[in-house]
Amino acid sequence: MAARPSPRRDATTELPTLRTEDETAAAEKTARHAKDAFAPLRRVETATLRVVAGRDMLSYMTLHPNDEVVLGRDEGADMILTDSLVSRRHAKISMSSDRTIVVQDLRSTNGTFVNGAPIDRALLRVGESLVVGGVSLRLDMLSQDELEHLANVVSRLRLQNRDPLTGLLTRAWLDEELQGWMERMQRDRAPFACVFYDVDNFKSVNDRHGHHIGDDVLVGCARLLLLAIRDADPCVRYGGEEIVSFIPYADAGTATRVAERVRQDIAGHDWERTAAGLRVTISAGVAQWRPGESAREWMIRADQALLEAKRSGRNRVVTAAL
Repeated sequence: MAARPSPRRDATTELPTLRTEDETAAAEKTARHAKDAFAPLRRVETATLRVVAGRDMLSYMTLHPNDEVVLGRDEGADMILTDSLVSRRHAKISMSSDRTIVVQDLRSTNGTFVNGAPIDRALLRVGESLVVGGVSLRLDMLSQDELEHLANVVSRLRLQNRDPLTGLLTRAWLDEELQGWMERMQRDRAPFACVFYDVDNFKSVNDRHGHHIGDDVLVGCARLLLLAIRDADPCVRYGGEEIVSFIPYADAGTATRVAERVRQDIAGHDWERTAAGLRVTISAGVAQWRPGESAREWMIRADQALLEAKRSGRNRVVTAAL
């Protein structure tokens, strides 16, 4: 059994799936310490209970035969969930020697639910949803690659010199590191793309739901984005509700497919767990670097593509001409 607490906030996602041949070829040239999210997954699978919505997004634990674990707010719980609606010892998950998984409510204040139905004790099957207080979880079978990617995302968010809200890189990275990446891509004669993302109608989110919900939306979007890209792809909180990601060894076509996947993940997320009636979409602008072009010129083209996506109706991806 392994339990890993995560930064508080909200989001839900699927881990990266198999990519196209072009994306696979691009990913093989990524930094040597990068985990290749485009490669075929190793199919040895482990039962994994993970938070898919609520303030404990990205917390997860693996389950093995004869495990018996407690979920709750108590520091002694095997999987600590910080949401205020979770009791100190809220529920117990057991896996028998034949890998049957049972969830039991521990007389919690706000109840335990499987697939929307309140339970005292029930079987929990792969793909089924579990709600503990205000925290949504799901039982999945994850490959070793998927577990490693999830662990790497959690570790990435805890590094120093990160934006304190989202866990993304700060704008200082653009001044300190981006030029070195551009020089490397030029030496390798490799394509390099950037994507500007912006949360649609973000002011309306703050006005209607409050700034604390706006913060949760930004954190959720950042989590979904990091889960959809490779571990070594730099991702910067540019300012306000804008995020810019850089995709080494990727041309405009590959970057556009990545941006579209991120857009779909965010649009399809269950934001109701963050606030009733909340819906969130993003717009994105993609630009491939032109060798010899300055970083400022390159990013302006991506930003202009983002503005075109906004003007065209939002919740879409626009790619700048090369």
